[in-house]
Amino acid sequence: MGLGCAVAARAQAGVYVGYVATRLSGMKCYDPQGQCSSTGGVVNPAGIQVGAYYDFRTLGPMRLGLDLRGGTLHSNKSATSSAGGNDATGYDNLLLGVRGSFHTRYSWLSPYAQVSAGYARSNATLPFGASTLNGAGVPVARTEDNFAVYEGLAGITIHVFPVIDLRPIELGIGNMNRFGGTATVDGPGSVGLMSIGAAVVFHLPSSQ
Repeated sequence: MGLGCAVAARAQAGVYVGYVATRLSGMKCYDPQGQCSSTGGVVNPAGIQVGAYYDFRTLGPMRLGLDLRGGTLHSNKSATSSAGGNDATGYDNLLLGVRGSFHTRYSWLSPYAQVSAGYARSNATLPFGASTLNGAGVPVARTEDNFAVYEGLAGITIHVFPVIDLRPIELGIGNMNRFGGTATVDGPGSVGLMSIGAAVVFHLPSSQ
């Protein structure tokens, strides 16, 4: 079979809801005085994230699966402008990834890691008032860019009840690359991404 260590196992599925804080870096401050409300070319949107996973195969000590997640995150500061207030910066994403969770000598503890990629919309790189031109060459209001996103993530799962787990910490690092768009004023096309989060997981009874 080529993978002698692979053994069939009953699939396990679950859903989770959590809170995640991100660090988007590499922005340019367009304020004439250089006094953007979030300094250093960095802004930190945070918010709710929900997802689902499906583990379908065991490979030695690892369970292999898929993970689908999405979030809507906001910050009341901007790395491109001195403006602030509710939802000054937004970051919404949808990511699909391949994950592996690992058995340990402690039955209540399972570390995991995954690589995810997908789509995001954000105004993090745009100065306030940035615009696009329509077919007639007239400026049209523009609020968000499209990005391709990739992120590597790792965390730990603590098994609390037969159908409930906790993820007390998950760390991520990756990048966002803008695609499309013809803004008359725009920021960098590549944005650094780091994240930290926690979640509660609801799943089917474990077959392990």
